[in-house]
Amino acid sequence: MEFKQLKYFVEIVRNGGMTQAADHLFVAQSTISKAVKNLENEFDIILFDRSKKHIKLTDTGEVFYDKAVEFLTLFDHLTLELNDIFEVQKGHIRLGLSPLIRVDLITNSLEKFHDKYSNVTYEVAEGGGKAVEHYLNKDEVDIGVTTLPVDSSKYNSVPLYREELFLVVNTAHRLAQHETVAIGELRDEEFLLLHDDYYLRDMVIENCRQAGFYPKTVAKISQLTFISNMIKRGLGISIVPKSIAEQMSEDVTMIELEGEKIYWHLGLIWKKGAYVNRVTQEWITFLKSSLE
Repeated sequence: MEFKQLKYFVEIVRNGGMTQAADHLFVAQSTISKAVKNLENEFDIILFDRSKKHIKLTDTGEVFYDKAVEFLTLFDHLTLELNDIFEVQKGHIRLGLSPLIRVDLITNSLEKFHDKYSNVTYEVAEGGGKAVEHYLNKDEVDIGVTTLPVDSSKYNSVPLYREELFLVVNTAHRLAQHETVAIGELRDEEFLLLHDDYYLRDMVIENCRQAGFYPKTVAKISQLTFISNMIKRGLGISIVPKSIAEQMSEDVTMIELEGEKIYWHLGLIWKKGAYVNRVTQEWITFLKSSLE
């Protein structure tokens, strides 16, 4: 068994197929296919149910996958620890981010950090807050940005910033000229909400519930430009952070929510007890200092 064979197998599962894995790894699909076949022949097992239209692991494949991920993670940690010992100036930061965050805050910090450590490389995985926590739990990223608070028994955290939430509607909407709107007035409106892996979606639903109703959801979306275009065409309303509302088209109006302000709190988190390489630790310290 070769290290590359395990790597190829794990990437097939993570990317949802051999073609996608080959594209991700920049290798020929035949190379990926051959590696899996060699693994199956060596251990006399079947890893994938090939009778299905989409990729599906067999029971044996499920066990093999878990152990392969465990082995590759241990190998990565060994490599990182050795790199820390021999070369502090080099390293790789794996970061999980929500597309909703103020990107300038992270990129400005990384720019200054890169000036100091020019040989450091970066890898960014996007997703909602729940997806970021999933990436951390699976050791696919080392640190992430998500909604606070988090489970303090599982994660370390550093607050980054907070943003007020605003109602966004089409400029021709009946509420467009209002200076403020109570959430209760939105009872009969159709909402454009984010997908389930976003904590912001949960916040909107919870505030609607406190106002005595459950929001009618016309669409669940993860792309902000799509939400903006849907609102522009009068296909629904949404509640988003101020920085997001300000980026929407001229045909979309942002309105302050009446009553106690609702804030979205963002923070940097990393898993307790997990190995965090030297350069990532340095960046966390760097980011803390810049915030102070």
